[in-house]
Amino acid sequence: MEKAWAFYRRSTDKQELSIPDQRTECQAYAARMGWIIVREFEPIKGWGSGLTIDQDPSFQQMVREAESGHHGIQHLLVYDVSRFGRLQPEDKIYWERYFKKRGGIQIIYAKDDFKNDGSTLDTLSKVLKHGEAHQFSMKLSETTLRGAKSHAALGHSAGGKAPYGYDRLLVDSLGNAVKVLRKGEHKADKMQRITWTPSPSEKPVVQWIFESYDKGTGLRLMADDLNRRKVPPPCGRFWSKTILHYMLRNRAYLGERIYNKRSYKGYRRGEKGSLFNPKDQWVIKDQAHKSLIERDLFDRIQSKALARATHPRGTYHRPYLLTGLAVCENCGYKLIGWPKKGNGHAYLTYTCSGYTRIGAAACRSFNVLTEDLESRAVDAIRRQFSKPAWKDDLKPLLAAMIEEQFGSGVESKLRDSQKSLEEINRQISNLLDAAKMGQFSKALMETLQGLETQRDNIRQEMAEAESKLGASDNMDTLLEKAIALAEDFERIWGQSLSNEERKEVLRKFIHQVSVQHSPENISATYWLYKIPQLPGIQNPATRAFQPLIAGFNCGGRI
Repeated sequence: MEKAWAFYRRSTDKQELSIPDQRTECQAYAARMGWIIVREFEPIKGWGSGLTIDQDPSFQQMVREAESGHHGIQHLLVYDVSRFGRLQPEDKIYWERYFKKRGGIQIIYAKDDFKNDGSTLDTLSKVLKHGEAHQFSMKLSETTLRGAKSHAALGHSAGGKAPYGYDRLLVDSLGNAVKVLRKGEHKADKMQRITWTPSPSEKPVVQWIFESYDKGTGLRLMADDLNRRKVPPPCGRFWSKTILHYMLRNRAYLGERIYNKRSYKGYRRGEKGSLFNPKDQWVIKDQAHKSLIERDLFDRIQSKALARATHPRGTYHRPYLLTGLAVCENCGYKLIGWPKKGNGHAYLTYTCSGYTRIGAAACRSFNVLTEDLESRAVDAIRRQFSKPAWKDDLKPLLAAMIEEQFGSGVESKLRDSQKSLEEINRQISNLLDAAKMGQFSKALMETLQGLETQRDNIRQEMAEAESKLGASDNMDTLLEKAIALAEDFERIWGQSLSNEERKEVLRKFIHQVSVQHSPENISATYWLYKIPQLPGIQNPATRAFQPLIAGFNCGGRI
């Protein structure tokens, strides 16, 4: 019996029955062909845009599994060409060829009458179908955008949350207020609309922020005051200068609604981030809702030329080798590079991002010299991996790690997963029996869908675990790699490396640097991997790290 995978996709989480329907059709097709579906894939979130489906982690996982060549799969079943995605036709043809060439897997569309014989007519038919699916999505996108712009021009919300200071207000077709929507609530009638109305609890906060800044209060002091009074922020745990800076520039507080300022079409082309549209494409509606701030006050604040966006200074191109590894133990925030001047000199230091972002509500100010923190990191690596006892402990530790990740640990996980899978299948069977007896309800359907998602996740985890069984290098090879990496540290570190290359070297040996600080003392604990990070081997957290403590006293501070 030939084996097959199946790929299902729905465009939004509102299409509740889409994937169950696709599964039914694909399973019926497989049964007619005498195939067995051994694994199912679907977008990691349960739904995914057809224009970017090839960027979904689940799709990429499917590609990697196909590339491995150890799957024994002949076919990938998809409901129809639109469910495989709405990519450009050439991209979809590329993926069809890729699966066939790299994995020996033929993509089969259960509801499309393709012969899959490689003939010119069949190929042209596929290209036409793929083109139609892509054009449908593009047309739908244009229609949706046109409707959203029309609503924005009338002062209606086109989606998303309201700015801090406003609540979402549901109104009927005549503009009469229905109710204020809570988080997670949406309109139920197509004739209803959503607009913004001042929030009784947040409106005074917005007005205080503008008035305080107009009187000369700085962003840091304002953030500290709000955090001290425990005023809930728009997002996150604390108020920050960045949040306040954005609010002071937000023209929504004048009653304006601005829509289509950004375009997200770049995502469809695989680009990162959003793109700004030309200003003539913006939709601007004055008096779309009640203003919270007088225009004179708003204009005065803009004329003060607010300082540039406040965020931690960029460190990517600077010689801070422990960014991402160094953590403030007092508050849990990362340490960041921070140039500092003192005694007529310029210094490179690390400081707590909790303090720089939020202020005293999160942490206290301190600086530790970059050279001190980093040199002790290098010394810790040298000391740890030059000990004679390190090699003696290496083999049993590595053997335990291999056994856990590629041996009995995987087998134990598979047994547990199999038990969970059997229990979920039992529950699904009971729910299906109840549905056949007429006990059908929305709650039952939601429960069934949840169980099916759990079942699919367990199947995927089991397949990944099975692929690991016995897949590691042999013990002698791994021992040689670990010893060579540790012994080569001095030579590698002495080479002319870029900052990014030095960072990568340190990350093979250091898990984390925890910095403790008080007004009198700063110290750091270097958590080193007992075995340098090797490709394909993960250091388990239960026994991976060796703590080495380095005390700075006052020598590491400025």
